[in-house]
Amino acid sequence: MRKFVKKAAAALLAGTMAMSLAACAGFTPSGGDDKKDAPASSEAGADTGVTQAAQESREKKTIKFFHRFPDEPFNGFIESKIAEYEEAHPDIDIVVESAQNDPYKEKIKVVVGGNDAPDIFFSWCGEFSERFLRENLIMDLTPYLEADKEWKDSLMESQLVNYTKDGVTYGIPFRLDCKLFFYNTQIFEENGLKAPATWDELIEVCDKLKAAGVTPISYGNQEKWPAAHYIGSLNQMLVSDEVREKDFDPAQGEFTDPGYEEALKCYQQLIPYCNDAVNGTAADMARTNFAMGKSAMYYAELIEIPYITDLNADLDYGMFKFPVVEGPGNPDILTGVPEGFVVSSKTKYPDECIEFLKWFLGPEVGKEQAQTIGWFNASKNVTEGVNDTKLLDGYKVVNEAKIMGPWFDNALYSTTCDEYLTAASDLTNGDITPAEAMARVQKVAKEAQSLVSGREYESFSVNSY
Repeated sequence: MRKFVKKAAAALLAGTMAMSLAACAGFTPSGGDDKKDAPASSEAGADTGVTQAAQESREKKTIKFFHRFPDEPFNGFIESKIAEYEEAHPDIDIVVESAQNDPYKEKIKVVVGGNDAPDIFFSWCGEFSERFLRENLIMDLTPYLEADKEWKDSLMESQLVNYTKDGVTYGIPFRLDCKLFFYNTQIFEENGLKAPATWDELIEVCDKLKAAGVTPISYGNQEKWPAAHYIGSLNQMLVSDEVREKDFDPAQGEFTDPGYEEALKCYQQLIPYCNDAVNGTAADMARTNFAMGKSAMYYAELIEIPYITDLNADLDYGMFKFPVVEGPGNPDILTGVPEGFVVSSKTKYPDECIEFLKWFLGPEVGKEQAQTIGWFNASKNVTEGVNDTKLLDGYKVVNEAKIMGPWFDNALYSTTCDEYLTAASDLTNGDITPAEAMARVQKVAKEAQSLVSGREYESFSVNSY
């Protein structure tokens, strides 16, 4: 067995060369995948032990596994569970590759269409994966779920639905997630504040904190995607579900509803309450600033709790949902969806891939995963042994959510997403108005209609994604 992990530094140093090689050669394998018959011995005195060993070596099934969690302790946990599975299944050799978030996104979009695509790989639900589904690049897992009622019933339906499109389930969640405002309880108590439930209350809290010399919100938008979490949450309340669903379809998307501009006005209203140089601050630095008590609030993901604990285990903080903004949208939506794994339609070993995922994303591993690295998978009853009250509080919010909303950037068509995030960055800097930002988005959305109309997404191209 030969494993290799591509860390962030390696990915960045490799740059374009790695992507170019990937486009030609695909996922780098650990050895031959071909299953060949063992040659018959022509001599009576042949060493049958050696022959058998050679046959077993040739018949070993190699499964290529690509994920985006190269940091510790997450990568170490994944590696240890894979080693455990291989020990119990000596006919399986799982070759692992990993990359940081942005390099991962670029490479997977290149290799997934090649002849040597990874058999199992991480993929965000929504448009990111559904593009692969339309191109028949990932498997429909529905028949396997229907054939194994015990497996299907062991998964949280509220989370599995996020990896389902038009009745087709194409992925299994690896970790649950959502967005919540984290707030420093000591700062709130010292200033006589309580968690806001409405937008007006949030602004009032921010005004009082700023007047007291406290930075209300830690926010870093250097990578641009953090803005999508704010704007997506606002869109959910200011634009109707029907309109947003239509606009997420690149063949119909227009983004002309006035609610989109209103959402950007609300977003713009928050910027003066954030730290300086929002666009020059990395997302993880904003998290660190909150963890070290340099701000009162931080719009965080559930999966960030272990990071904050590592930074400052003594930090006393609470959580509240995104404050309600009155509008024609749906205030019951909880921003955030699970992240998981899909299976390549090109795999030589579909049954073996499914069997591995049943175990790796099942309740047995799920309990250990929650206890060890603080991430919950979508199996039921995985909280046993978890003592971190913050993790349990966050899990309860997800478990009780009436409906989950997709990550805004992953729900958008690629060109529309790029323009939306760039416009939001410019708006954050104060360079453009909400109306100007939406005019740019609408222009690109119209161009996207032309890109996809009449060809039903007939060919996969990294350049158009």
